[in-house]
Amino acid sequence: MAHVCILSSVHIALDNRVFFREAQSLVRLGHQVTLIAKHDREEIRDGVRIVPLPSVSIWRRWLVWSKLFRLARRTRADLYLFHDPELLAVTPWLRWSTRKPTVYDVHEVYPDFIRIKDHIPGIVRVPFAWVFEWLEPLLARLQSGLLFADNQIAHRFRRLGCPKSTLFNFPASDFVSKAAGASRSHSQRPLEVVYVGGIERNRGAVLMIEAFHRVLQAIPDARLKLVGNIAPDNLRGDIERAIDKFGVRDKVKLTGRIPFDQIGCFLSDARVGWVAWQPLPKNQKNIPTKLFEYMSYGAAIVSSRLDSTQPFVLEGENGLLVDATDPQAHANAIIELLSNPQRSDAMGRRGQELVKERWNWSEMEARLGHFVDVILQSSERIDDLTEPRSHGDA
Repeated sequence: MAHVCILSSVHIALDNRVFFREAQSLVRLGHQVTLIAKHDREEIRDGVRIVPLPSVSIWRRWLVWSKLFRLARRTRADLYLFHDPELLAVTPWLRWSTRKPTVYDVHEVYPDFIRIKDHIPGIVRVPFAWVFEWLEPLLARLQSGLLFADNQIAHRFRRLGCPKSTLFNFPASDFVSKAAGASRSHSQRPLEVVYVGGIERNRGAVLMIEAFHRVLQAIPDARLKLVGNIAPDNLRGDIERAIDKFGVRDKVKLTGRIPFDQIGCFLSDARVGWVAWQPLPKNQKNIPTKLFEYMSYGAAIVSSRLDSTQPFVLEGENGLLVDATDPQAHANAIIELLSNPQRSDAMGRRGQELVKERWNWSEMEARLGHFVDVILQSSERIDDLTEPRSHGDA
């Protein structure tokens, strides 16, 4: 089997997709895996060798590229799989110097992503997004293959002729099994609503506080947990002001970033899993992976009605869809489910059936294995053609 080196200067080493899906899958498939990413120490975890990179601000990340390049070369890997668009500037040199294939895993429709990022000054977002929309496919042509997190992302690269595959961020089978074992009926759960993931303006951070205030008017014992990192930093102030304005200080808990392998502690108590993403182009295209995590733990879903959520939230079966921008609509759906534990419990069980039967990582792991085989075989053919011929060859 091959030695695969996974690279990221942006993601933490224990990122859901990077580590818990792809790196662990590659180990299960028999490959040797080295992961170079942000981490606090070098270690071997679940068969994956983690080589740490320092965590630096977005404006200083270019300083770690040369270190990442050197560390990657030292691995002498057979294939390099990277997860960040900024590394499109580094990997052509890595491919040239090692003569090994490089694969770009595209997580987002990045031009849309850039347009809504608060840490990028507003005056440059649109021109930066326009330049990236033109530049990303151009640099992607220099890679040996491409992976995508959903079909909307894949559509942008449809004209490129290299090997491609879509790996949806469905939960791993062991995550689904562990979640099922930890599940309880909704009548045994507290009156809890949970949101898991990055907490941002475009994801309805402040709207959730207003909507939950309306929930509390009908169900005073309800609780809301917002589990994830708040970005940018100044958003925390807006959230805190909204909490004080609506008088929900003792009803809302902000946990900060929680390691992925600990989120079950929060999901196992939740009757409702919430997605309040707003109807921006990026959110219409990218699938919220938290939907599948909620379903795994048997939480009924309340979600904004978006192009990205409608295929997975089956109205009345595993959750309810509401107008994304209407806090009262979100509140009404949550009130309905918290007030009817039998109905929410039935939705939670249906969600568990769906992730067990259809929306889990098992098929994606098989796709990843096949994709890696194709890339390595293509690389071998290229190497054969570039080896010097003997004098007896025609």
